[in-house]
Amino acid sequence: MTRVCEDGRMMVDERGRGFLRGMARSLAIQRPTLEEVEDVDAAPPKSQRYVEPFPRPVATPTRPSKEKTRFETLLEDQTKAKNDQWSPFASQEEWDLAVWLMKNVGQRSTDEFLKLQAKVDALPTGPRWECEVITTPGDRAGEDGEIVGEEMELWYRNPVECIKELIGNPAFSDSVSFVPERVYTSNDGDDRIYDEMWTGDWWWNTQVRQITRRRGHRALILASDKTQLSQFQGDKKAWPVYLTIGNISKEVRRRPSAHATLLLGYLPVPKLDCYSDATRSLASYRLFHHCMSRILEPLIKAGQDGVEMVCADGFTRLIHPILAAYVADYPEQCLVSCCMENRCPRCTVDPKHRGDFIQSPDRSVALTLNTLSAHRDNYDPQRFSDDGIRAIYEPFWRNLPHCNIFECFTPDLLHQLHKGLFKDHIVKWCTTLVGETELDARFKAMSGYPGLRHFSKGISFVSQWTGTEHREMQRIFLGVLAGAVDEHVVTVVRAALDFIYYAQLQMHTSTTLAALKSCLETFHRHKDIFIKLDIRKHFNIPKIHCLLHYLASIQALGSNDGYNSESPERLHIDFAKDAFRASNRKDYHEQMALWLQRREAMWQREAYISTHDEQYYDPDLELSADEPNSPSDEDTNAHGDIGTATSFRKYHVAKNTTIPGDLIPALTTFLLQHQLNPILPDTPTFWPQTGSPAIFDTALIIDDLAKHQSSGGFAGLRVAQIRMVFLLPPQFAPIRTHLSTWNDSLTGMYIISRSTRHHHPNSAIISAHRIVRACHLMGKCDMAIEKGKKFYLNPYIHVDTFTAINVQ
Repeated sequence: MTRVCEDGRMMVDERGRGFLRGMARSLAIQRPTLEEVEDVDAAPPKSQRYVEPFPRPVATPTRPSKEKTRFETLLEDQTKAKNDQWSPFASQEEWDLAVWLMKNVGQRSTDEFLKLQAKVDALPTGPRWECEVITTPGDRAGEDGEIVGEEMELWYRNPVECIKELIGNPAFSDSVSFVPERVYTSNDGDDRIYDEMWTGDWWWNTQVRQITRRRGHRALILASDKTQLSQFQGDKKAWPVYLTIGNISKEVRRRPSAHATLLLGYLPVPKLDCYSDATRSLASYRLFHHCMSRILEPLIKAGQDGVEMVCADGFTRLIHPILAAYVADYPEQCLVSCCMENRCPRCTVDPKHRGDFIQSPDRSVALTLNTLSAHRDNYDPQRFSDDGIRAIYEPFWRNLPHCNIFECFTPDLLHQLHKGLFKDHIVKWCTTLVGETELDARFKAMSGYPGLRHFSKGISFVSQWTGTEHREMQRIFLGVLAGAVDEHVVTVVRAALDFIYYAQLQMHTSTTLAALKSCLETFHRHKDIFIKLDIRKHFNIPKIHCLLHYLASIQALGSNDGYNSESPERLHIDFAKDAFRASNRKDYHEQMALWLQRREAMWQREAYISTHDEQYYDPDLELSADEPNSPSDEDTNAHGDIGTATSFRKYHVAKNTTIPGDLIPALTTFLLQHQLNPILPDTPTFWPQTGSPAIFDTALIIDDLAKHQSSGGFAGLRVAQIRMVFLLPPQFAPIRTHLSTWNDSLTGMYIISRSTRHHHPNSAIISAHRIVRACHLMGKCDMAIEKGKKFYLNPYIHVDTFTAINVQ
């Protein structure tokens, strides 16, 4: 059996040692030639970042000296009281047990086991919860002839206090920015970089327009999403509202265990039976805006006058919190923007032309409010119906300072791209063209790749689709379709897939944004093929129209991975579902709020302990781990570290490995090139058993090191099939291998053919350091890689591979 040691060496069992010992004896009689070789570990240079700072001081401290941070104050209090960091718990063992119980056992059982309630309640907590009873009069009369009303509870916290909690958290001190900046890939400033929110245009332009003095602002990010709480029975629902700030790096924000997103409140989800069927929907819309107005009311004064806040670095700054982004799915975007669901929440496009590649005027806050005011005064302007506005006369965003709510809506990768454009439309259209049977057969015949789902029964038998299945299909869909559909259909599918992959990039440049726009133009230029083939009648589809706004959103707010709607979907587990399961299911909002307050208190103490006692920190004890396999509403496997999660998989190595027949000639050639003339057997005869059938993975290897180091990407790389991995003395430099590669203009994928020399496979020995990454080959005619002669190099197998091949 073969295994990999920690230092990367390959170890073989007794059956293989005989061959290596014989080779070592042969090498021992020769004096090896030593030569200096270039460090093959040197990776191609990463994108340089040239920063253009904001032209004047911003967010300068209002006081010359530092204030004590929350953790420093807590440490001082504990020192004065002569308590250790575990107080009020008796010891580290009791604290660790409390953490474990809070994560794995229900609240009632925890209290009964350790009587933790008093101790947990003694811990410092975050912003306190408030409850407001809202009474809404209906329009229906009861049995007594009186108008029926309904009472409901609104649970929320002060958003300004939540911002103070986040910006003053010492755990985020290395991940916070206070000023906008423009970043470029070179000193000439031609290629702009967009990744974090502070690199986008919104922050820079808002700072210029809003603040003439040395003040800073907090870019608020809100998210809301209704979710089901009860399973199998009951109709219990929750409507959480989340808050975070764009000042914190998106890499930290999207990690649930970092606790960089706070639960701001629970919106009521009433049945509103006191309203008639004709007015119930509009009443629910108005109720949503009323509740959001109550929650966000403190932001009005804070945004106008500013609030002094002690930041994570200890300095006090005057901060203006401003709503910058709102993360929601399409129906909720329409709810927030007060427009009909057959309209665009960002622009005034005609609903009959949503499938056209045209830019319509953006919605205006002032104009929308004027139209609503006129409609309330019984003056019905034509614009009210033309723009598809709902009669919500007091939207919650009307008084928020410096906020354009229509520009706040961010792209929804999960619902608009993976589920919408791809699964609901592209896959459905292509299935009609190819046929379920043929498409299933092609999926079943697809070559394997580590971590790639094999649809052993095809896709027509998948009963429950999640974001995971959508992504798995995207990785191989173009290869499945190649040769089965019209070339114009392949062009449309390729453009759609390229757009999806470009939209997921964690860092954009002017070059990648131009490519993103080009993909969308190609899609619209060729999409009429589905009308010609009688698959579609029109393209007035909201999710296709939304793609037009991706470019502007990225330029304004940074890359999409910082605002993905999968983040609130994942947060539902901690802030809604687990909290509900800890309650007795009656008057559950109050119990959920109390349970979460205790959890947050322990999260804060856990962060404090890990900060002041690094030896203690144990990620296994985290109250909320990033668990990619945790269930959620939309995706049961994709809510860990959103957009960047790396899967660590176990690989099984064959017990009886077959030595390739061309190993001896390749090894002889390699040694001769190093001025060695060993005596090697023609064929290895020491193997006692026949090896089991092998699966030889393919990889991108460095063929031209200098070219790859200077240009990066796909430059200087070749595709190779790894037949065997073994250890040679370290003084032998690697040699190159030559493979045949060219590009298919239709699919855009490189076509790979087997490289031969004198009608034999072109085999060579190379250093393992030259392997850049694994790659996936899809058979051009026969999907079986060992039988095929030509293959497609799959750029969609991973976003990193797509970037390496397409972004130079």
